[in-house]
Amino acid sequence: MIRQWLEARVSGVEERVGKVVERSSISTAVKNNWIEVVYVAGIIVMSAGIVSALASPVNQSYIIFPGQGGQSVAETVIYMMAMALGFGGLYFSYLSGRQTVKPRLVGFFLTLGLLMLAGAIYIEMYVFLSK
Repeated sequence: MIRQWLEARVSGVEERVGKVVERSSISTAVKNNWIEVVYVAGIIVMSAGIVSALASPVNQSYIIFPGQGGQSVAETVIYMMAMALGFGGLYFSYLSGRQTVKPRLVGFFLTLGLLMLAGAIYIEMYVFLSK
């Protein structure tokens, strides 16, 4: 009796969570277009300089290697995060122009997108000027 009640509750929660996840545009994009997600992730990883960081290893005690000739793995991760932040900012700015159903969100998406872009530019410039 308790087991049936518990299973009924758990299946109800699973069904509700499944509906919410299916409505999410990000999860739908990942499920339907997984090759595109892998492709974009590959572009971010390659753009960040993972080949350079692995091909010419430097002293890993530095988070940002001070010389122009090398790049640490930690610095590569910083570049990847900054690029992902910038891509997210561009996407939110793009969404602000598409909001016709909820016009209140136009300002929110645009402000969030511009702040994310500014944060990404700040991080990239900080790393660039530290070298």
